[in-house]
Amino acid sequence: MPRFRYHPDPVATGSAVPTVQACVLCGVARGWRYAGPIYGRQIDVLCLHCIASGQASRMLTSVADWPCMFTDAVDVPADVPIAVVEEVTQRTPGFDSWQQPSWLYHCGDGTAFLGVAGYEELRAHPDALKMIRDDLHRLGWPTDQVDQMLQRMDPTGEPTAYLFRCLHCGMHLASWDIG
Repeated sequence: MPRFRYHPDPVATGSAVPTVQACVLCGVARGWRYAGPIYGRQIDVLCLHCIASGQASRMLTSVADWPCMFTDAVDVPADVPIAVVEEVTQRTPGFDSWQQPSWLYHCGDGTAFLGVAGYEELRAHPDALKMIRDDLHRLGWPTDQVDQMLQRMDPTGEPTAYLFRCLHCGMHLASWDIG
C-alpha cells in the first residue's frame, strides 16, 4: 500500500476497504480499493496506488477539465503552497462525511487526517475540542448548547468530528459535522 503523508492510515479510517477486484484504471488487483468520495468521473474500483501516483486525478477528470479530487479545497490558508493543496486534493485519499468533507491546514501545510471522532476521542485532544467549541461559539451557540453538542458527538453517528494532527507542531485539530 502506498504511503500518504496527509492520510497515514486509510484502512483504519475506512477510506480503504478490502477487495478482490482489479482497479478499473490500472487493471491490478491490489487487495484494497478506495472507499471515499470522488469529485470527478465515477468508477467502481479504484486502487490507492492510482490515487498516490496522480493517475486517478488525471484520468477521472470531469467536465470543464477540472482535475478529479478526493477532497475539496475549502478555506485553505494563504500560506499553504498550491503544491500542498494539489497533493491533499488530488493525490491523497479523502474521507466520507455527512456534508462535504474539507481538509484542515496548519503551520502552512496540510494536516494528517486521523479519523472520525466522538466526544471521548476528542477529550484526549483538548486542542481539537477547543477548536470545535470556538467554532460553535463563533456561530452564536450559547455555552450550554455547545457543551451538549460536544457531549453528544459520536464517531459512528451524528453529530461527529473529524480529527487531524499538524505535521509540524503536533497540534490536534478537528472539524465537526451533523447530517
